[in-house]
Amino acid sequence: MLRNPLEQFIITDLISTSLPILSINKISITNLGLYLIIGLVLVTLLSHLVTNITSIVGNKSYLIKESLYDTINKIVRDQIGSANEIYLPYLYSIFVLILISNLVGMVPYSFTPTSHLALTLSLSVSILIGVTIIGLVKHKLVFFSLLVPAGTPLGLVPLLVIIESISYLARAVSLGVRLGANIIAGHTLLKILSTFLYQFMKGSVLSAIIGLLPMLIFSLLVGLELGIAFLQAIVFVILASSYIKDAIYLH
Repeated sequence: MLRNPLEQFIITDLISTSLPILSINKISITNLGLYLIIGLVLVTLLSHLVTNITSIVGNKSYLIKESLYDTINKIVRDQIGSANEIYLPYLYSIFVLILISNLVGMVPYSFTPTSHLALTLSLSVSILIGVTIIGLVKHKLVFFSLLVPAGTPLGLVPLLVIIESISYLARAVSLGVRLGANIIAGHTLLKILSTFLYQFMKGSVLSAIIGLLPMLIFSLLVGLELGIAFLQAIVFVILASSYIKDAIYLH
């Protein structure tokens, strides 16, 4: 059993070697990389299983996948508009990656990739860079009007440009930190509660019986954390869609 609630978030080397020929002193596979590979394999496997259906009516797995796709499609339509569904495949892929990573982390003694800023900030920064490129390609220099709110007095323009620039760049940080912080908080809470519950119930038969009620409450909290894992993936896509909308429509 893990003694430290934060021990579950430590990145460790699983396989490490060096390539002197290529002047590489160290190359390694970490638990973060391993679980990202596991997530990729799961996504590929599940997609293969639910799409290779011989019957006319899809099975339950196919219906779940279709429901998830329709949910993301509706978010993209509401945020960006049906004329810009070109961004749907990317946003859906981001959603599936985050969702699978969150759910894999719910398995006891596993590792949660989305608990690390190395992953979440990589996603959020890449989204901000992509959004900026979209805005510059579509609007050229007019894109920078996004940094000047309509009706701003001329004397306040320099100050507001600085404030809006900081706010714009902060999106990359807030988007990634929000995801990572929520996952860390939820998993840490479950770890602390499960440790207390385990220590209490192993004391005696009476304590094991009394602990059944806290065990039920803990099970409900696990279910809540599963819901949060899904909700965080949805929130990430909604915010990413909102940023794309701002770049396209400049508001």
